[in-house]
Amino acid sequence: MPPTPPTATSFPGPPALGRSVVVGRDAPTPAGYEHVPRLVVDAEVLADPAPVTAVLRSRWLTRRPSVIELAVDNAEARAPESTEDPPYALPRDHSFHREHLHFLTWANSYDLRGDAPRWWHGVLAQRHLGAGHSAAADIELPDGRDAFVDGGPRGPLPDGPSRPVVHRESVTLGRLTLHRDSVPKEPLAPDQLAAVTHGHGPARIIAPAGSGKTRVLTARLRHLLTDRGVEPELVTALAYNTRAAGEMRARTSDLEVSIRTLHSLALRICSLDQRRQVIGERDVRRLLDRLVRTARIPNQDPFQAYLDALAEVRLALVDPVEVEAQRGDIDGFAEVFVRYRQVLADEGLLDFDEQIYRAIELLLQRPDLRAQVQRWGTHLLVDEFQDLTPAFLLLIRLVAGPSMQVFAVGDDDQTIYSYAGATPEHLTAFDRWFPGASFHALEVNYRCPPAVVDAASTLLSHNRHRVDKRIRAARARPAAPTAGSEAPR
Repeated sequence: MPPTPPTATSFPGPPALGRSVVVGRDAPTPAGYEHVPRLVVDAEVLADPAPVTAVLRSRWLTRRPSVIELAVDNAEARAPESTEDPPYALPRDHSFHREHLHFLTWANSYDLRGDAPRWWHGVLAQRHLGAGHSAAADIELPDGRDAFVDGGPRGPLPDGPSRPVVHRESVTLGRLTLHRDSVPKEPLAPDQLAAVTHGHGPARIIAPAGSGKTRVLTARLRHLLTDRGVEPELVTALAYNTRAAGEMRARTSDLEVSIRTLHSLALRICSLDQRRQVIGERDVRRLLDRLVRTARIPNQDPFQAYLDALAEVRLALVDPVEVEAQRGDIDGFAEVFVRYRQVLADEGLLDFDEQIYRAIELLLQRPDLRAQVQRWGTHLLVDEFQDLTPAFLLLIRLVAGPSMQVFAVGDDDQTIYSYAGATPEHLTAFDRWFPGASFHALEVNYRCPPAVVDAASTLLSHNRHRVDKRIRAARARPAAPTAGSEAPR
């Protein structure tokens, strides 16, 4: 027989950690939890997990305990999810709700289904990481100190416990990294500092032109890795293009951190399944020439309409049948789309947009691969969020996984790629895509004089889809900024 897991002598744990409990079907509510909401996870909930998942997410993010009655077999609740539906057939806010429900059930909960409470994060630390049994906390660290293993959202601890804390993320990664929360040493203006030190959960940062967007992104990276001790393997920053990624890398050259473009991330995901050669537009046209019979009219590009249609399906996530019906210059496109992608697969090729589309397919179809990728995106920073196409948004949501710890920076007044379905709604309705999000705004333009800032603000106020914002010019560009002072980009 396997050894009996040690009981959780820390039960019910420090109130600041907001721990929940999981009980069996019809089990009594434990002492101390009489006034805590009781949520039942039964077959009916598994068939439609979204409503209960939303409640659990809100309570997890705010560290409010719940009593979770697990009225189904846990193996059924955690059964892997997948879908063979094509990405264009799914909504932008598609989620594997049962996967999220299982995560939120156990992320910060004692298991009370046996004879004694069990804190499984502590059990794993003792079994695999050299931690010992503690009579006063969750584990005893190798140096002899008692410590708690936190299962809540990773970030500052309100009225934190007096003993050291290790986070569940670290234990899952095979580490006993101690929690810390230092103030950034980098000079930051007050609005920049508030964004950089965002506590936990998803966050939207509105960053108008000249307000220090790149400074905030790189300072946030440094804050997570250096001030909070988040492991580099759990952090990924996404830039919109190679130039922006290069600038971010230059500013964080002393850090071990993954900074990628969306296409670079997508290619890495695709490579987990099969290595393919990436081809350019010239080769794409050669492939289309094999598949499309179209009239050659002087001074007209016979393939541009098909290239645009391919982008509309794979980036804007529009059904190829609908794309063909809406246009009059791509006869047979729905069939061409299927044949074109089959040629890419048969010949081991990826074009630029296929990297994104194929990565989404893999994340939808392969739970094992998705779990690996979601580890990379445990803490995900995303630049130029307002320019995300529907496919980019879906990719990010799948990578962010059930914890949804996305730090999104952008300016809804600067959307430029609407041809591929990009919309400021991805930023303005951020909490629709990432529930429980916090909002921050950068308000100072360090780049332009007051007259230009005022004129631009007046002009932009006429945009229909935007976040109401205040933008002001810097009084003066400080020669030697200090923490908390106004700082240029």
